[in-house]
Amino acid sequence: MLDKLFSDETYISGAETEGLLYSVHDGEAVVTGFTGRPEYIDIPDFFSCYPVTELRDNAFYKCETLRGIDLPDTVARIGHHCFYACDKLEAVRLPDGLEEIGEGCFCGCVRLSDITLPASLDKLPDSCFRACVSLSDVKLPQGLKSIGELCFSDCEGLESISTGNELSSIGSGAFYMCPKLERIYIPPVCTYIGDQALGFDCNGNQLITNEHLVILGAEDSAAERYAFTNGVAFSCYNGEDHTAAGLLSAPKALKKADIAAFSGAAVFAVLIISLLRRLFLQKKV
Repeated sequence: MLDKLFSDETYISGAETEGLLYSVHDGEAVVTGFTGRPEYIDIPDFFSCYPVTELRDNAFYKCETLRGIDLPDTVARIGHHCFYACDKLEAVRLPDGLEEIGEGCFCGCVRLSDITLPASLDKLPDSCFRACVSLSDVKLPQGLKSIGELCFSDCEGLESISTGNELSSIGSGAFYMCPKLERIYIPPVCTYIGDQALGFDCNGNQLITNEHLVILGAEDSAAERYAFTNGVAFSCYNGEDHTAAGLLSAPKALKKADIAAFSGAAVFAVLIISLLRRLFLQKKV
């Protein structure tokens, strides 16, 4: 998509280009903001002789015209709320060596429909993709260890997300109000799942559970305990294929309510048998 966007005539490119604001610290260039009404930005590797290593906090905050941006491989950090509420932003090309994304970086980018997260990232911060309602399929880096609070909250179009085997923490509300998300795999190494992180939505002011979501994970894991405690469907799954297609092959799940209903039916059956046996013995006597 980004290649298509950059085929248009209007874009900003090159170290001498007006429209990008930057400063130099310790021999490295930092993009601090913009001027005008940019639509497509191709940030260069260098400003003069200084490598561009960072996009400062709020650098493109509420840039209402921005549709696409290409970041060079020299960038290691993107500051907090850098692209907050860029409501026309459709595509972003992130560098392979990106080390850090700041809180709320893409929050409110309602047209962002695709994002490729580099393998170099090991955590996603709070509210990073909150209210990115056009995101539908997300593949997390295999080495990702932490998902922050409200990270994908209100991503109402999110249908599938693939995780690796190193995810150890999922913050509160991380996938709150993701009604189309049907399956998610939580690896055994995950030890923390925050309140309403998975399987919750709201109906007006009423908190409800997502009846379509199935949490997949290992037996006696944090994932199973979370699912049981919160009434979310759970299925034991130890397969290596964590893609949407792979997760569809997981065994049928049970909810806490299903287990309770089954247990209740079993107890009722035992009582009936006991009663019939007693009646039979009384008649025999």
